[in-house]
Amino acid sequence: MSLQPGTWARLTHSPLYLDQTAEALDLEQAEVERFYWPLAAHLLSAQSGKRQLVAVAGPPGCGKTSFATLLVALINAERAAEIAVLMGLDGWHYANTYLEAHTLCCGPEILTLRQIKGAPQTYDVASAHACLERARSGETVKFPVYSRERHDPLPDRGIIAPHHRIVVVEGNYLLLQEEPWRQFHPLFDLCVLLTAPRPALLEALRQRHLRGGKTVAATEQQIARVDLPNIANVLNNSIRPDVLIHKANSRRIERVEWLTAPSPPSQVQP
Repeated sequence: MSLQPGTWARLTHSPLYLDQTAEALDLEQAEVERFYWPLAAHLLSAQSGKRQLVAVAGPPGCGKTSFATLLVALINAERAAEIAVLMGLDGWHYANTYLEAHTLCCGPEILTLRQIKGAPQTYDVASAHACLERARSGETVKFPVYSRERHDPLPDRGIIAPHHRIVVVEGNYLLLQEEPWRQFHPLFDLCVLLTAPRPALLEALRQRHLRGGKTVAATEQQIARVDLPNIANVLNNSIRPDVLIHKANSRRIERVEWLTAPSPPSQVQP
């Protein structure tokens, strides 16, 4: 399945950046055509009068943000118009001031929510759900964006406008079967789950924490206290997705399984 003429040129016209940082994505045309284009084509062919919401979930460290960023950019490059937009669940982290002021019992320890930041309890789930409900109804919606440079959400930095017909929502817990996360499932037209071997997930997280300024000791504590439980929770307690993406690491896709979604179309109508 090949890209339409001009799509690759539009996709690579300017760099793609992650999470309000200067980290640019590396693009390989063969990988884009093999793994991303069938999914983009499926979403484009399924367009109707209503706005589509797509969940991209997976454990920490699997590369959800880069996957979702590239998928959105590819859809827009194919249409030569901004019809798709990315919304990250991390924007609904409670602010650090809130996390520092609230505590949680973790076995024998009493920890601030800041110490387990990234766990399900550190998200404003009700606000995220309310925003997605409004987005699904077709409204113009502003939403918070998480900055990995400032390590805090930036209020109202993102917008879903009337011309956005596909909203790709990425986050660890969007497909969890437990409350309060199960209430998100009916909002999505397509559910995508990314997975990768645990050593690859841990290495990606280790490098992310170190780049973010954590010491080696703080990084290992974060992995043991927060990341490992969150990885197990997502891998063991997520619903069966429509599309399962198997990754070798946070960057490289090995294969794609279409589980409940129909086979991708061979071409997309303009």
